[in-house]
Amino acid sequence: MDAEQLLRHLGATGRLVGFQYAAYMIDRVVREPNDIQLITKRLYPETARRFHTSASAVERAVRTLVRVIWQKEDHSFFNEVVGVPLTHSPSVSDFIDMSAAFLRRLNAQENTDESAYPSK
Repeated sequence: MDAEQLLRHLGATGRLVGFQYAAYMIDRVVREPNDIQLITKRLYPETARRFHTSASAVERAVRTLVRVIWQKEDHSFFNEVVGVPLTHSPSVSDFIDMSAAFLRRLNAQENTDESAYPSK
Protein backbone atom coordinates (compact mmCIF):
# COMPACT_ATOMS: atom_id res chain seq x y z
CA MET A 1 0.00 0.00 0.00
CA ASP A 2 1.26 3.48 -0.78
CA ALA A 3 0.19 6.87 0.58
CA GLU A 4 -2.43 7.49 -2.12
CA GLN A 5 -4.07 4.12 -1.48
CA LEU A 6 -4.04 4.78 2.26
CA LEU A 7 -5.71 8.16 1.83
CA ARG A 8 -8.39 6.62 -0.40
CA HIS A 9 -9.02 3.86 2.17
CA LEU A 10 -9.44 6.58 4.77
CA GLY A 11 -12.14 8.21 2.62
CA ALA A 12 -10.25 11.02 0.89
CA THR A 13 -10.52 11.58 -2.83
CA GLY A 14 -8.14 13.04 -5.37
CA ARG A 15 -10.47 15.99 -5.92
CA LEU A 16 -9.29 17.49 -2.62
CA VAL A 17 -6.38 19.86 -3.19
CA GLY A 18 -4.60 18.50 -0.12
CA PHE A 19 -4.71 14.92 -1.40
CA GLN A 20 -1.54 15.13 -3.51
CA TYR A 21 0.22 17.26 -0.91
CA ALA A 22 -0.53 14.77 1.87
CA ALA A 23 0.43 11.78 -0.28
CA TYR A 24 3.76 13.41 -1.12
CA MET A 25 4.49 14.32 2.51
CA ILE A 26 3.52 10.88 3.83
CA ASP A 27 5.78 9.20 1.26
CA ARG A 28 8.62 11.54 2.27
CA VAL A 29 8.18 10.74 5.97
CA VAL A 30 8.00 7.00 5.22
CA ARG A 31 11.46 7.30 3.64
CA GLU A 32 12.84 9.94 6.04
CA PRO A 33 11.07 9.67 9.44
CA ASN A 34 13.01 12.60 10.91
CA ASP A 35 11.46 14.98 8.35
CA ILE A 36 8.31 15.11 10.50
CA GLN A 37 10.28 17.07 13.09
CA LEU A 38 10.91 19.75 10.46
CA ILE A 39 7.38 19.90 9.06
CA THR A 40 7.10 23.71 9.06
CA LYS A 41 10.72 24.45 8.21
CA ARG A 42 11.32 21.80 5.56
CA LEU A 43 8.35 19.60 4.64
CA TYR A 44 5.75 22.33 3.95
CA PRO A 45 8.18 24.51 1.94
CA GLU A 46 9.51 21.57 -0.11
CA THR A 47 5.99 20.37 -0.83
CA ALA A 48 4.98 23.91 -1.81
CA ARG A 49 7.91 24.22 -4.23
CA ARG A 50 7.12 20.85 -5.78
CA PHE A 51 3.48 21.81 -6.39
CA HIS A 52 4.11 25.52 -7.17
CA THR A 53 2.17 26.95 -4.26
CA SER A 54 2.86 28.41 -0.81
CA ALA A 55 3.68 26.56 2.41
CA SER A 56 0.59 28.06 4.08
CA ALA A 57 -1.60 26.79 1.22
CA VAL A 58 -0.13 23.29 1.68
CA GLU A 59 -0.81 23.32 5.42
CA ARG A 60 -4.37 24.64 4.95
CA ALA A 61 -5.21 22.11 2.21
CA VAL A 62 -3.88 19.15 4.21
CA ARG A 63 -5.72 20.40 7.32
CA THR A 64 -8.92 20.38 5.25
CA LEU A 65 -8.17 16.84 4.05
CA VAL A 66 -7.65 15.65 7.65
CA ARG A 67 -10.94 17.30 8.66
CA VAL A 68 -12.80 15.60 5.77
CA ILE A 69 -11.37 12.21 6.75
CA TRP A 70 -12.18 12.82 10.42
CA GLN A 71 -15.81 13.70 9.59
CA LYS A 72 -16.43 10.25 8.09
CA GLU A 73 -18.79 8.26 10.31
CA ASP A 74 -16.77 5.05 10.45
CA HIS A 75 -13.44 5.61 12.21
CA SER A 76 -12.49 1.92 12.45
CA PHE A 77 -9.80 1.99 9.74
CA PHE A 78 -8.63 5.43 10.88
CA ASN A 79 -8.18 4.04 14.40
CA GLU A 80 -6.26 1.08 12.97
CA VAL A 81 -3.93 3.48 11.15
CA VAL A 82 -3.22 5.62 14.21
CA GLY A 83 -3.05 2.64 16.55
CA VAL A 84 -5.49 3.95 19.16
CA PRO A 85 -9.01 5.39 19.12
CA LEU A 86 -8.81 9.19 18.95
CA THR A 87 -11.35 11.50 20.57
CA HIS A 88 -10.53 14.48 18.34
CA SER A 89 -9.11 15.17 14.91
CA PRO A 90 -5.31 14.92 14.80
CA SER A 91 -3.11 17.82 13.77
CA VAL A 92 -1.59 17.76 10.30
CA SER A 93 1.82 16.75 11.64
CA ASP A 94 0.32 13.97 13.78
CA PHE A 95 -1.73 12.72 10.83
CA ILE A 96 1.31 12.65 8.51
CA ASP A 97 3.45 11.00 11.20
CA MET A 98 0.88 8.32 12.12
CA SER A 99 0.08 7.57 8.46
CA ALA A 100 3.78 7.18 7.61
CA ALA A 101 4.35 4.96 10.66
CA PHE A 102 1.40 2.77 9.59
CA LEU A 103 2.83 2.38 6.08
CA ARG A 104 6.29 1.56 7.47
CA ARG A 105 4.76 -1.15 9.71
CA LEU A 106 2.72 -2.50 6.80
CA ASN A 107 5.75 -2.56 4.49
CA ALA A 108 7.89 -4.27 7.14
CA GLN A 109 5.19 -6.89 7.61
CA GLU A 110 4.91 -7.47 3.84
CA ASN A 111 8.70 -7.84 3.58
CA THR A 112 8.67 -10.37 6.43
CA ASP A 113 5.86 -12.31 4.76
CA GLU A 114 7.74 -12.36 1.44
CA SER A 115 10.94 -13.62 3.05
CA ALA A 116 9.00 -16.52 4.57
CA TYR A 117 8.28 -17.75 1.03
CA PRO A 118 11.52 -17.63 -0.96
CA SER A 119 11.13 -17.41 -4.71
CA LYS A 120 12.18 -20.36 -6.83
